[in-house]
Amino acid sequence: MSENKRREAGEVDWRVRHDLLLLGCRHHARRAAQAEQTLADLQASRLWRLSGWPRATVSRLRDLKRRGLARLMRTAPGLIAYRLWRRLRSRVGQGTAVSKADFRRQSEQRLAAFLASDERLGLPCDPSPKVSIVLVFYHQAALSLDCLRSIIAHCDQPVEVIIVDNASADQTPALLDRLDGAVIIRNDSNRGFVEAVNQAAKQARGRHLLLLNNDAELLPGSLSAALSTLESGLDIGAVGGRIVLLDGRLQEAGSLVWADGSCAGYGRGEDPEAGEFMFRRPVDYCSGAFLLTPLARFRALGGFDTVFSPAYYEESDYCLRLQDQGWRVIYEPFAVIRHFEFASSGGQSGAVALQQRNRRVFAQRHAERLAGKPQPGPQSLLEARSQSRRLRLLLIDDRVPHEALGAGYPRCRVLIQQLVDAGFDVTLYPLNQIHDDWHAVYQTLPAEVEVMLGRGIGDLADFVTERANFFDQVVISRPHNMALVRTALGEDLSRFGAAQVSYDAEAVIAPREIARLTLLGRRPSNDKGLRMIRQELALADGVDQVIAVSDREAELFRRAGHRRVHVLGHALEPAPTEPAFDQRQGFLFVGALRDDGSPNVDSLLWFVDKVLPRLVEALGDEAMLYVVGEPTAPSLSAIRHGRVQFLGSLDELDLPMSVCRVFIAPTRFAAGIPHKIHAAAAGGLPVVATPLLAEQLGWADGKALLVAGDADGFAGACLRLYQDPKLWAKLRQGALAELKRDCAPDAFALQVRTIFNPEYASPPRSD
Repeated sequence: MSENKRREAGEVDWRVRHDLLLLGCRHHARRAAQAEQTLADLQASRLWRLSGWPRATVSRLRDLKRRGLARLMRTAPGLIAYRLWRRLRSRVGQGTAVSKADFRRQSEQRLAAFLASDERLGLPCDPSPKVSIVLVFYHQAALSLDCLRSIIAHCDQPVEVIIVDNASADQTPALLDRLDGAVIIRNDSNRGFVEAVNQAAKQARGRHLLLLNNDAELLPGSLSAALSTLESGLDIGAVGGRIVLLDGRLQEAGSLVWADGSCAGYGRGEDPEAGEFMFRRPVDYCSGAFLLTPLARFRALGGFDTVFSPAYYEESDYCLRLQDQGWRVIYEPFAVIRHFEFASSGGQSGAVALQQRNRRVFAQRHAERLAGKPQPGPQSLLEARSQSRRLRLLLIDDRVPHEALGAGYPRCRVLIQQLVDAGFDVTLYPLNQIHDDWHAVYQTLPAEVEVMLGRGIGDLADFVTERANFFDQVVISRPHNMALVRTALGEDLSRFGAAQVSYDAEAVIAPREIARLTLLGRRPSNDKGLRMIRQELALADGVDQVIAVSDREAELFRRAGHRRVHVLGHALEPAPTEPAFDQRQGFLFVGALRDDGSPNVDSLLWFVDKVLPRLVEALGDEAMLYVVGEPTAPSLSAIRHGRVQFLGSLDELDLPMSVCRVFIAPTRFAAGIPHKIHAAAAGGLPVVATPLLAEQLGWADGKALLVAGDADGFAGACLRLYQDPKLWAKLRQGALAELKRDCAPDAFALQVRTIFNPEYASPPRSD
């Protein structure tokens, strides 16, 4: 391809990207205009005018409540009162159980309507199925119809359905006559669940076998989640799911086996979306109500052992036999079924009798393995819930560290991933933002990380008591969280019972606050400033080690007398965007914009007010500023400049990094390390920054970025970089070189292993 054609192709590519970016801008502008019009209409209404005084009163009361609660939570009595209130509220809020009789009545009505109609059920029947779904019917036609409909509605993989009817005497034969696409095996007697499953497995064509109870309903996404997990590791022999009862409570989140051969479903009766039930882990076994396993492996083990006929303990035995051969059994929380329970076995009393008989057989067969199991009891549940023997680490931070949040959260996300890779079972305890979407949580974090949503600072003391001596290491991140933890635990960090407690400072905030006050004309005295810094550094008193993000901040802790101080920066892979200098336009700003008075909000307001007019004067229409970050800080509503486009929060920065020519970092006060500049360097976008940020990075002016402090200097630097392609290319390469030195992922991973060296923790458990 000639140079001209390559240039033309590049220009077309740039126009497409630019159009996409402008489309996003117009979308945000349209939403804003609609919101403003709605507000204007509301404010013009008579009701709005008449309700002014009550609205103002309610607003003041809410503000007082919020500020009062925040102050209260910083005191020990306040935390005690809050915990009591939470417990009382949870008890009052508990609903009544859904009646099984009511559910069965509704189910039978649906069956009657179906049989009275001309409708037929077409079940999925792929010519090359990945999964063979096995259903065993024995009476319960109404529940079976609900189960079949759930497969039709929510099966999202190529499957076949194999039904074994054990001589049902109710309306099951009539139901079977109305099915299309299913493989149906009709037994002339009740051969029980175990033999029926083995029958079906002989005819199955799928690569995997899914056992599904006919009194269960498959929920959306469950089959794909289980299949993805099963195929994610070569040593995985079976996958089970989260089983939810009709009343919305949990039946089990994986199951465990006790030393006496009895079994227990983990979490029975609890909230099925509590954090301890939402992470993936290896378990003793999973219920045959939903169990996915490779067909070849099932056949190689001879299927279910008929010694457990007609049912119960067959799946427990199968899963332990898998483990005896080195295969893991995994609990996958995003594979979910709703379960009637005991309908498929003829009732609870019959089920209990079967369980008692087969338990003795099971205990004798697996006596050697059971000898290492704990005795049954609630005090052993935490230890027994997982087959993992990795070291356990608790990390306390504000919230789930989604990439788009900025503010050090991307570093936390990478840290958690590296801790998992280094051999830790990680539990994340969010103190402040305690609610999140579970799917979003595990798009950010590894599926094996336990995330304790819904508890927060008010429940921290109870959580520490519940998990005393459970964690090998504890990491507390950020100064305000360390202060809250100390208050909640009465300054007694030994209550964790961990071999090592680390303070990940993330940033030393006091110097930043002093700089902010100075900008506002309220500079504290030298004595007060030193006192602010000493008080913050004292938060690390009593911990085993301190983690800082830069050598400069690490030195502050060393001078304060802390002996074990490590530096852990950030990890980023360079991924420079392709468009060349002349295929780009505009300036890019990235940062969290949630709070007035924050460094990002201050710097954006300063740039728009003091610098942008100079750029518009020199560049005209090209002087566009694109802002990434949700602009929720109230002061940002004052920005009405036509040259500013808010893009909102973005999960990926590839598009704006590809379109814009210059990245700006006009930060006037800050702490820690400016990871936004690392991100810009990784994307191949040259930067204009303040002297403060250049000093924090240790990057030289004119080699890796341009540096300017006042408005005239900053505008001049922006124009130089914007108009000089040679300087642009030089800084781009210089920043990439610095990034490789400062943020190499391999170096970050090695440092994580050094800092959290297992020699400072308990040895791996062998029980």
